[in-house]
Amino acid sequence: MALGVAGSNPVRRPLKIAIVGATGLVGRKILEVLEERLWKENPEIIPLASKRSEGKFVEFLGKKIEVIPIEYGIPNVDFAIFSAGSDVARTYAPLFVEKGAVVIDNSSAFRLDPNVPLVVPEVNPEEAFKHRGIISNPNCSTIQMVVFLKPLLSAFGIEEVFVATYQAVSGAGMRGIIALNEEEKGGIFDETPFPTRIYRNVIPQIGEFSEGYSTEEWKMIRETKKILKSDVKVYPTTVRVPVEIGHSEAITVILRSSPSLSDVYDVLEKQEGLKVLRDGFATPVDVEDKDFVVASRIRFSPENPRALSAWVVADNLRKGAATNAVQILQLLIGGLG
Repeated sequence: MALGVAGSNPVRRPLKIAIVGATGLVGRKILEVLEERLWKENPEIIPLASKRSEGKFVEFLGKKIEVIPIEYGIPNVDFAIFSAGSDVARTYAPLFVEKGAVVIDNSSAFRLDPNVPLVVPEVNPEEAFKHRGIISNPNCSTIQMVVFLKPLLSAFGIEEVFVATYQAVSGAGMRGIIALNEEEKGGIFDETPFPTRIYRNVIPQIGEFSEGYSTEEWKMIRETKKILKSDVKVYPTTVRVPVEIGHSEAITVILRSSPSLSDVYDVLEKQEGLKVLRDGFATPVDVEDKDFVVASRIRFSPENPRALSAWVVADNLRKGAATNAVQILQLLIGGLG
């Protein structure tokens, strides 16, 4: 049962999986999702982090496991799931690959590398098997959007996408949550990741600005094109809002044809990983701890029969990060049999 990469070692049972960044917000969520989805496999988990986490423990399947500083060496594992930032990924991911592991990376380090697949399992699962040792997890806001866009693109074609995001503070990690909670209590968090107050505020900047667009906006533009293998035009405005968990997106798609709303519902309801509400709407509270994307308030513009709008929400820590990474792992395991 080889991994489909020349020179790779066969997968052993039980699986050995390294979690790099295991003590972080997404790292702990990855452990949680692995418990839910791979408990029958009873994998051997090796939690890794920086020396700052030396002496800490994480829990997996009822056992406490000591965190190992990654600086102490690269273990022999079958898979390594990274959630430790781009610098760590660039430094250590190739070292895991050299030792025969397949790396699934949550950072932006390799997303636009033409030799690295950028995978959302419900959208482009075939790309996962084209890896050369590293597979990238897309940005959280991109993931939920392409799950909604893929069936529309396949059925009707898409010319343009206009999207405004309402992104939870957890997208900035634990520091984002702490900043919101401290400000709510009237305090100030010196290590806030935000450029201004987030409590009772919204901030139309996620990342640094370049050519008028923020880092997050460029991610949505470029990653969407790569995942969908389409030159579709994407016009994003990404906004941080005072919500702990759950990203929301107001999306308007200019289709190439003019289907009926009934046809749109039929197409969307067949999309794996997407839950469609014909009545009412979903909010971040409704998708917390869920692994699917929810589309609601789906309607055509009275001014343009090709302009379709929707409200799309997902748990950014799960489907937007941890769950998507674990689903890629499940794809690879399933593909081996």
